[in-house]
This record gives sequence, structure tokens and C-alpha cells, in this order.
Amino acid sequence: MDQHNVARWLDASGDPQVILRCSMLPRPTTGKAEIRRLLNRDRDWSLYALADLDDGMFEHCDWLVLGDSLALVFRAISIRPIFVLGDAAATRTLLDALPHQSGYLNLKPDQLPAARGVFEYRECHEMHRMILEDFVPRDGSTEPLSRANLEEIECLYAAGDGGGIAFAPFQLDTGVFRGIRRRGELVAVAGVQVLSHQESVAAAGNIFTHPSYRGEGLAQMAASAVLLALREAGIQTIGLNVAGSNAAAIHAYERIGFRTRCRYYEGPAVRCMFREPQ
Repeated sequence: MDQHNVARWLDASGDPQVILRCSMLPRPTTGKAEIRRLLNRDRDWSLYALADLDDGMFEHCDWLVLGDSLALVFRAISIRPIFVLGDAAATRTLLDALPHQSGYLNLKPDQLPAARGVFEYRECHEMHRMILEDFVPRDGSTEPLSRANLEEIECLYAAGDGGGIAFAPFQLDTGVFRGIRRRGELVAVAGVQVLSHQESVAAAGNIFTHPSYRGEGLAQMAASAVLLALREAGIQTIGLNVAGSNAAAIHAYERIGFRTRCRYYEGPAVRCMFREPQ
């Protein structure tokens, strides 16, 4: 990136450290210690990326580092999530250097302008990253779920729009999925999207209630059982993602102790064929 391009993304103070950092070239790395140090500077935002340091996940990651900023492309799933940690100037430089032409782009509001002319969202959703603070569990009878329950879990997710979008059978191996039954039928489920005992992080997710049983607080009960299991396992940072437009879900998670730590945007994005004039 030349000095003219760098200047476009400087803050009002013209910080020389920003100029120096963004004049450097991003470099690929597989150094876990370096990546871990950078991600832990913002554990809330880096929740999923920290879990990707685990063996079995790390092999599917492309990491680029630029000073104290980094970018991650996770190749294990077809949508290829793209995560960036850094200010606007570093974000633009890192996105420009990625070898990928598309992905599922995650950006904070202050990073969003940096992507213009480099990547273009095909869809863009405003999201809340919520972190568990003061846990107030909602009591209820739940049962552990495992791969033996896979067929009925998938059947439950198929009962309504949005069920199990981020679900994969291997997630059941974490041992923290919980379900609720009514008259023998599985009607609510909760679990995790990622869990790393090594990094002490987890993202609760795959939470779903059958449309016929909504409004009874079953999602909070199932989620509470999952959170209790994570707490008992000593997981320090527990978060989840929820659409900014889903006020009911946000309030429900707030009632059991989650608080919004940051807002961000996500969605499928493609690299721009024609760059903005510099």
C-alpha cells in the first residue's frame, strides 16, 4: 500500500505509528504463540478465532499478521468465514492481501468503511456479540444429547426457519448439548458452535425451539443447562451471536446474564473486480 493509500485511512491525529504499521506488508504465520497473544487483546471479538487455535481446527486456517493486527480465513466450511482484528487502515491492508476471492466477512462498524472497494457484501446483517456476565440460570428439566440423538435433533431443526444453520454433527462431541422433551418428543435444543478447553472460550449456539412450543421459556432453560455445563468445565469466556433485529432473543439472553459487548456486521462477500480510484 503506497503512502497515498495509507493516508486515506489515518485517524485525525495522523499517528505516525499507524503510518508505519500500514506501510508494512502482511505476512502469513502459523505461530500459535504470536496469534494467541494478538487475539487475547480482544477476547470478546476474537471468541471464534481463539477456538480455531485447537488442533483439528488450526489446520484449516489461513492467518495473516500486520503489526498488532491480523486476519483469519477459516477454510473448513464452504462459506469460508473471514475475521479481522485491527483498525480501519490495517483492515484494508489485510483484506487487500487475502488470497481468497470470497468469504463470509465479519467486520466491526469502524472496520466497515475499510472494506469498500476491496470486498462487497452480497448480504449484510447487523449482529450483537453477547458475553455471559452475571449468570442467572432458568431452571427446568433437560437431558444431555449426543450423536445418538442426531436424527431427532436434525428433525427438530427442520421444523422451522433458521433452525440449525450453524449446526454440524461433530459439535455434539463436546458433550454439552442439552434438550427438552414434551410427551417424549424433543422440542427444544441448545449447544455450542465452538468450544475450546485449551483457550477457555465457548460460543453458545444451535439454540432452537419447535414453533408449537415457543413462548414457554424453553430456549432459556436449555441454554441455561449448557451454560452451567460450560461454567462447571471452567470456561472463562462464553459468548453468543444474535441478530440485532431480534429484540426478543436479545432480551431473553439478557435475562440469563448475557450483555452486548460489541456490534458487528456479517454476510457473504466477494472481492471487487474493479478497485475504487485512488
